[in-house]
Amino acid sequence: MVTTKTLTVSQNNLDPAFANAKAGESTLSILYQQDGLSFLVRHTTTRQIYLFGFHPRSSWGENPIADVLAGFPELPGEVLYAIEAPHTVLIPEIMSGGEVPNWTATVLGQKANFMDLSSSNSMTFLSYLNESDFRLSQSDTLVCRHNWAIQLERIKPTSSPKLWVHVYADSIQIFAGSANKWQVINSFPCSNESELLYHLGNVSEQLGWDRAATVVELSGYSARAYKPVLEPYFSTVQLFKTQQWAKVSSALSDFDGVAFANLLRL
Repeated sequence: MVTTKTLTVSQNNLDPAFANAKAGESTLSILYQQDGLSFLVRHTTTRQIYLFGFHPRSSWGENPIADVLAGFPELPGEVLYAIEAPHTVLIPEIMSGGEVPNWTATVLGQKANFMDLSSSNSMTFLSYLNESDFRLSQSDTLVCRHNWAIQLERIKPTSSPKLWVHVYADSIQIFAGSANKWQVINSFPCSNESELLYHLGNVSEQLGWDRAATVVELSGYSARAYKPVLEPYFSTVQLFKTQQWAKVSSALSDFDGVAFANLLRL
């Protein structure tokens, strides 16, 4: 067992190669989610995963980000931190300034209190975090990025219609791309097969896409269960390919890259 101040990582979550890993050649990725913090450590260049884990919200202290960082006697050379903030509106970068516009209160129900910029996609992300998430997600040492912003910087839209779909317990994240551009970026409530089919069908219809020529890439904890449900309706339904984003040794055979797709793309 490897025990830190905030978590205990069982052996099947730790690659023995971690014992010889150099901090300066490693990257720690942290993803703030509503139900907990997921994190992993990997080699910065080869992307071999050394360690992964999940810090459930029920076990958080007053400063969960600092607690995770304190669990590493020597921090990796690079630390990436992102937050999932589904209550978000996107505007072109050219329209954004230094201040959060008041009209976000109308669109989001409350004035946005978190902003991120993706220069590579010329987008500004304006989000509202409830009081608890806004407070708990703060870090004195790390730059916090919007998860969508990083995901869209990592994934490149294709020339033909494709949906990237990440499934959560009660919602889905959809990125739709075609003609080498992003067409739809959004999240929707979703807790069963019927709702999933409805939202994907609705997005395809709104974009004028032929579902028989549309590719769907699924990720998330329920992705494998939903794959056969979608296959009759779309050209190709595939699962997130872990090997394209990371190297996983046999020592981490329990690592589910499909479930941790958003974290792997950080």
